[in-house]
Amino acid sequence: MAAIGLFITFLAVFFLTTQLKSSEEKQITASPNVAMIAQAEKLVKVTTQPSFEYSFDFMTEGVLQHLDRAYTYDVIPENLNGGFLFQGIHRPPKGTVVEMDILRPMTVSFFFHSRVDGGYSQIFEDLEGWTKMSPAPQYDIHNGDHGLDMTLYQYDATIGLLSIPATTKDRACFSIMFQEK
Repeated sequence: MAAIGLFITFLAVFFLTTQLKSSEEKQITASPNVAMIAQAEKLVKVTTQPSFEYSFDFMTEGVLQHLDRAYTYDVIPENLNGGFLFQGIHRPPKGTVVEMDILRPMTVSFFFHSRVDGGYSQIFEDLEGWTKMSPAPQYDIHNGDHGLDMTLYQYDATIGLLSIPATTKDRACFSIMFQEK
């Protein structure tokens, strides 16, 4: 009987410890997928200042959101399924600039956390040509509500350079997706 009580106590402590771990526990280091980058760069070349490691993958349920976290996109609006997802880092610093060299006409989808946005909520209100859309993708849906509150903007891009101004705050949790027309 004492063994069962000890076992139940162990399970309870283990469960509570697991539940109380912060999202920082989900840090990982994923390697860039060189083949996917080469494939995506036939359509678009993305640069950031400051620069950081990135990759691309297809936007499908369960795709890794960023290279430095174990979060995945779990809810993807049907119209976004299958595009090229730019996978950067989870918390880019204040002052991050994103430039996209568009090589073919495409739809660019830029989505970011609505609260931990690096200032993107205000930045996108002032950008011409971008349309706020709904619903937005959601990530890490089974672990609280932190990944449920996302904002999505889309832009019909032609060939040329497309820039997103510098973030005005730290922790700009964002992703970009590209779909050729």
